[in-house]
Amino acid sequence: MIVRLARMYVGILLAVNLLLVSLSVVLSIDALLGAVRFYGIFGKFVFFSALGLMLPVSFLAKDRNVWKNEFSVCPRWLKIVMVTLLIYGGAVAFIQLEFLAGSPAIESNIVLGSSVPLALEAMPLGILYFLLWSGSVNDTELINRVRISAIALTLGVALVLALRFG
Repeated sequence: MIVRLARMYVGILLAVNLLLVSLSVVLSIDALLGAVRFYGIFGKFVFFSALGLMLPVSFLAKDRNVWKNEFSVCPRWLKIVMVTLLIYGGAVAFIQLEFLAGSPAIESNIVLGSSVPLALEAMPLGILYFLLWSGSVNDTELINRVRISAIALTLGVALVLALRFG
């Protein structure tokens, strides 16, 4: 029963991550095409949701060394997707910050704001895939990782609520 709940928790995190990746891709395409309608509505929400999702997912990683443990086990197609998202998000952020350094336009740059969440959402894909489908995590280890992640999620939500409602 506990193992099922742990797998369900990881599955829910994966579903939320896939939803955020999809929304980030739409926002990025929207920004590259010059339209700002969706970014104005969902931009901040997607960015802060990507940051918020990284907290519990990062505690699911083994020894916090994602490249050695989780990334090496992922299938080739997932590695390509993860590296592409990381490179795209990082490259757009670097180019925008380099060429707009010191300009007031950097704070309202939509292309930069829509690409950074993609870089943030790439690594959780590998961690969550590893936990659900690699088969190399035994039930006890999964329960321990999920317990620590759930504590981190609870503390993160409590912190946000405390800051929000004083």
